[in-house]
Amino acid sequence: MGTHKSIIIVGGGISGLTSANSLAMRGHAPLVLEKGATCGGLVNSFLRDGFLFDGGIRAIENAGMVKPMLKELEIDLPLLESKVSLGVEDKIISADNKESLALYEQLLKELYPQSSRDVEKVIKVIAKFDVYMQVLFGSDSPFFKDASRDTRYYFTTFPLWIIRFLATSIAVMRMQIPMEKFLSTIIKNDSLRDIISQHFFKKTPAFFAMSYFSLYPDYYYPKGGVGSIPKALQDRLSELGSEVRVNAEVVKLDVLNKLLVDINGNEYTYDALIWCADMKSLYNKVSPLGFSEEVQKEIVKEQEAILASRGAESVFTLFLAVDLPSEYFRGISEGHFFYTPKKEGLGETHRSKLSHMIDNWQALNREDFYAWLKEFCLLNTYEISIPVLNDSSTAPEGKSGLIVSFLFDYELTKKIEEAGWYDEFNTHISDYMIETLMEAVYPKLKENILFSFTASPLSIAREVGSSEGAIVGWSFEQKVPISAGMLNMKKAVRTPIPDVYRAGQWTVSPAGLPTCIMTARMAADVVHGKLT
Repeated sequence: MGTHKSIIIVGGGISGLTSANSLAMRGHAPLVLEKGATCGGLVNSFLRDGFLFDGGIRAIENAGMVKPMLKELEIDLPLLESKVSLGVEDKIISADNKESLALYEQLLKELYPQSSRDVEKVIKVIAKFDVYMQVLFGSDSPFFKDASRDTRYYFTTFPLWIIRFLATSIAVMRMQIPMEKFLSTIIKNDSLRDIISQHFFKKTPAFFAMSYFSLYPDYYYPKGGVGSIPKALQDRLSELGSEVRVNAEVVKLDVLNKLLVDINGNEYTYDALIWCADMKSLYNKVSPLGFSEEVQKEIVKEQEAILASRGAESVFTLFLAVDLPSEYFRGISEGHFFYTPKKEGLGETHRSKLSHMIDNWQALNREDFYAWLKEFCLLNTYEISIPVLNDSSTAPEGKSGLIVSFLFDYELTKKIEEAGWYDEFNTHISDYMIETLMEAVYPKLKENILFSFTASPLSIAREVGSSEGAIVGWSFEQKVPISAGMLNMKKAVRTPIPDVYRAGQWTVSPAGLPTCIMTARMAADVVHGKLT
């Protein structure tokens, strides 16, 4: 005999825990099933020999969502300011206030003096999108306002906000073209174009890339690491009387009879199911048989689209424990550092050369591959997180932990493993990354490394259960299988499967932490409305 739960949520990442808490605050008792040993998904932190590392995102972007969500759920979690630096070669600036955009303009003009007018065009677009972002995220989102407790807000501030939101959304939707294509219309210099764009996922919508500079001042680092957020959400859920079961991967799903089975053999029935895990894993389990012909067609249509799609680029990450004090790194940058060692940009290294290698893998010479990899590490843009600069408790006294990553292709990593090179590859790429950073920005790095380890796209795919190791949902190099934007986001949380809803990174693209939280709240709202 199985267990009946009115609401079951699959996936204990940030979306699943947010949905569960939102429902529990309104009197429901959802059950959360998480496949891993801990909750959090791509929002996680862990300790290694006294050093705290963040295994997924390195900081949180409030975007008018995170703080209101924590406030609504009555969670008191210190959010420390996480300042951002941008650097190319020996030019490094802070990007933590409105004046930083002028510094960024100056930096680009010094690097590319022949492209000064093109730089001015780019800066003008970024400034324009700063206005849009202030409308969308410059204040607390109304999604986390309680109309019964804050009626004044809904009669005064909200009407003006919604008008500005709609106008901004329309303007943003006009900038859905790929970032590379948009930049090619205003920038002639290929290297300049790469430096601005190469730390974004391929074919990221222009509105997202052009607005990102405006979001840097909105970065925060939770006390105790980003994993403190899912831990606080899980603790709050327990206080509200709801349950989270870990090591409970769903292995069977009968959507016709509203029945699911976990890996431990436990059977559950439900009235409403919110799927906050990998979307391919849902549709690999779903059968449309038994529903009406119309419903079957809709399920099959979406099933085929999703299973034929792939996730966006993944990341390769190098974790370093270093016998250097925080002051050494503070003298160079802030705790969140986007750094490019060479102004040439990746160019075809990350485009035609990569595609050619993958397409001709069987004939590839190993030495040629490592020559490409060395060039890839030298010309890339690194995201470097130094937690101790935000929270001194994240490393032993006088020492520092570094989390160094860049975008990396899942398919390439998979081919490397299949060829039997994986361990050798890890050694080479780690050495190339360390040598590049030592020569460019951290001269004392290599001689002071206490230990290091890595995580690849394969690690993310296997440990978190994210297709292709994706960290922001669907790839933009294809048609996104779920069509949803700012104006119809609430529609995206509904699936064609009766009584099955969704939230998280596979629901709306592009999907960062704020979008995951927003869709989680929307899914909870829909389910609450249905069951009450």
